[in-house]
Amino acid sequence: MFNHILLSTDGSELAEMVLPYAIELGKKFGSKITVCSVIDLYPYIGAIEVMPVGMDQWQEEVRKQANAALQRMHDRLQAAGLSCDTVVEEDAQAWRGLLAAADKRGCDAIIIASHGRSGLSSAMLGSQTSRVLSHSKLPVLVVR
Repeated sequence: MFNHILLSTDGSELAEMVLPYAIELGKKFGSKITVCSVIDLYPYIGAIEVMPVGMDQWQEEVRKQANAALQRMHDRLQAAGLSCDTVVEEDAQAWRGLLAAADKRGCDAIIIASHGRSGLSSAMLGSQTSRVLSHSKLPVLVVR
């Protein structure tokens, strides 16, 4: 049913809590899993003026954090015996980056946490998760 699952992470604890669901589905359907982190390399322009580091250093740190989060999930998925790869997608909007990554890689399902680093952006779901649900043509599993 699900041949290729896109698994979202932003490095938060809740994002890592989706792993048992991804592992179970991946094993049940023999799915390949692509873990995706979306980064915004160009933050709000006003933030640049108060950044304690230069833009290059900030972008390097954002990439480093994304890769560390991806590696943690990749290692756990491989330890569970699943075929897994990782991708960093660049977009100012995480939801848009996730959908682009799923489309580029031919994924047929998305697994995402209900909230991420941005916290409780809305009463029911995080704003990025809500947008993934609103715009995705793929099945989406939201983990609370």
